[in-house]
Amino acid sequence: MNNLPAKLSTLQQEISALTEQLAPAGADEIGQCIEGLMSGGMRISETITAANPVEEYRLSLRNVPVYGLRRAYVKLKRGEYENINKAFIPLPAELAAMANAECRLLREDRIRKQETLRAIEDSVSRTVPSSHGLMDLRVTQRERAIALAEKGFVRVAEGVDHLEFAQLAKSRELPAGSVHLWAIDEVWSPIAVRVNRSRIQTKLNVQPPAVSPERADELARMLALPDASQVSAEQMAWRGKVKSEIEAAEPVEEERAA
Repeated sequence: MNNLPAKLSTLQQEISALTEQLAPAGADEIGQCIEGLMSGGMRISETITAANPVEEYRLSLRNVPVYGLRRAYVKLKRGEYENINKAFIPLPAELAAMANAECRLLREDRIRKQETLRAIEDSVSRTVPSSHGLMDLRVTQRERAIALAEKGFVRVAEGVDHLEFAQLAKSRELPAGSVHLWAIDEVWSPIAVRVNRSRIQTKLNVQPPAVSPERADELARMLALPDASQVSAEQMAWRGKVKSEIEAAEPVEEERAA
């Protein structure tokens, strides 16, 4: 954790550099690209009937990243693209698609770095020591989230407890290898997916049978026992489950008091 400021600074610099490379190409750069291809012997297709064909390219390529345009330009000059007529400059839409494809790895790299940066920033804000002087489990799992982001995992859901994660996994909403960081209520997936949680949450909203006051008293006495010097994840999960049962019993007690 001591090297977090340096790591944050490095990530921010890397993200800024990637963002600069992915900035849209300017009109002058697009014009120079087409003119450079023409000067090398490539011709503009006769199917482009506009009075100023270069302007057509400017319109189609105005949102294309400058990095992708430069990469496509160099590869066209070297004849590295297959299955195209090397005598003609690709049509505006084709050239835009080629330039965008050249940026795929950069975009994915930026997403991974942004996720890692966000995870580190969250870890700093959530660093809280436990009452036993041990590292809070939230900090441990936030560091695990950082490690997952660095491996290419993507955070696909937040605010997910044990019950919902179990239902999500059972319903196959999550890809194989997904990880539930229960202390921070997050789910990380090896691939980016859209998780539909509404059906699962509707099912979970059905109220379970209330716990009797006697059972609640028994559970409360169990919770009052001192923790071990080191608490495992399973023990923390059990403690959370017990607390939920006690809370579920409270309405029953109120009704009897009335």
